[in-house]
Amino acid sequence: MEEKKAGGLTKFFYSFGSIAFGVKDNGFTTFLMIYYNQVLGLSAFYTGLAILIALVVDAISDPYVGHLSDNWQSKMGRRHPFMYAAVLPIMLSYYFLWNLPGDMTQFALFTYLTTLAVAVRLLITFFEVPNSAMVAELTRGYDARTTLTSMRVTIAWLGGVVVAVMAYVFYLVPTEKYGIGVLNLEGYQNFAILAVAVMGVTMLISAGTTHRLIPFLPSPPVHTSKAPKRSYWHNLKTVWENASFRSLFLGSLFSMMAFGVIITLQIYYATFFFGLTTQQIAYFPMVMVLAALLSLAVTPILARGYEKKTVLKFTAIACLLLSNITIILRLLGWLPENGDPLLLPVMLAHILVSTAAMVAQQSIFVSMTADLVEDTERMIGYRIEGLYFAAISFSRKVVSGLGIFASGIFLSSASDRGETLTEAVMTEVSYLYVPFVTFLYIATWYYANRYTLSRKDHEENLSVLSKSAAAGE
Repeated sequence: MEEKKAGGLTKFFYSFGSIAFGVKDNGFTTFLMIYYNQVLGLSAFYTGLAILIALVVDAISDPYVGHLSDNWQSKMGRRHPFMYAAVLPIMLSYYFLWNLPGDMTQFALFTYLTTLAVAVRLLITFFEVPNSAMVAELTRGYDARTTLTSMRVTIAWLGGVVVAVMAYVFYLVPTEKYGIGVLNLEGYQNFAILAVAVMGVTMLISAGTTHRLIPFLPSPPVHTSKAPKRSYWHNLKTVWENASFRSLFLGSLFSMMAFGVIITLQIYYATFFFGLTTQQIAYFPMVMVLAALLSLAVTPILARGYEKKTVLKFTAIACLLLSNITIILRLLGWLPENGDPLLLPVMLAHILVSTAAMVAQQSIFVSMTADLVEDTERMIGYRIEGLYFAAISFSRKVVSGLGIFASGIFLSSASDRGETLTEAVMTEVSYLYVPFVTFLYIATWYYANRYTLSRKDHEENLSVLSKSAAAGE
């Protein structure tokens, strides 16, 4: 890839592709549990189980889609055929996830949710994995990748939270029929229309903007007698044998699971623990927009001149200290009481700082994954970006997979009858939730510390590959 062909404007519009994933994931983590559990009446346990089943399908499909896009041969290159083909099916499946055909029994509701969740997650894979793999193709610089991944992750966040803000302001509002805005059935159905429109437009912008770059993007590996075609299982084994990849993948899994539990239960805590109104909760995603922008500004500066491993460990500690501080303070009696005018500003300040740390952590994970592409290329002689980014895509889906499942376990341990929750119930949930999230961030730090690829290693990889290319090897 000649990097000069992909200017700043192209990279900006390319990053719009992440909005589809951001809108989908924000919907899953913020609204899906409360919609199926509190609005439709499905058991919290079975709601989480349905999402977990979809995650198992992801575990199988994500790496294989990555392998397919690494080796696909067409006039539109390796990545774009998958991206274009996925747009309409993603829109349809996401719409019907929120718009059911009629009243259903518990079993039918569980089956419907499982089927549609599998469909949405499988279809988003066919766009997100090829699209995200282009990060490693559009730029190779150690710091430039952090800048690009920060932009992509931030734009994903912005897309997701802006749609969430609009949902709170325009759709999830109290009515005579629905006294609590977040329990407004029609609101969720209308939210789905907005969500699929945003997803469809941004996916087409990303694919269309980068279409002209197809001739300059890396081609599938050329197979000869000296370099025979490698199977999916061979390439998967190659990726897994990279010690830095294993540590990054496991660290990302723990981090994203923590994030998933936090975001899924955030609306429960805000409503039933801190007693905030829907109008007050609507400020949460607005502040998340500021947090994402703060992360975009700060993350590349933090990473410039430092090892990404060091920055990742720092964000893990920050998330550990910040993630549950308001709940802990409330349990200790050190937080303003519900209804106190100071409570909302305290909550918003906490969301700003903690979310910025979590977004920064996601950006660094993706940037470090991109660096592993050349590390493997140097060893095996060809690029397998799709497989690497399938792994990071899967770990991100843990947010709305294991995160929601764990949330369902915590909620059902205290109340599993679909009735409106109370502060006492959420207090009981906290005694499981807080230690669990703390453990996850400790595990994140541990695996981040085991990553070994350094800035010097990456620059050496680029130098060796450049010399090999110049020599025609």
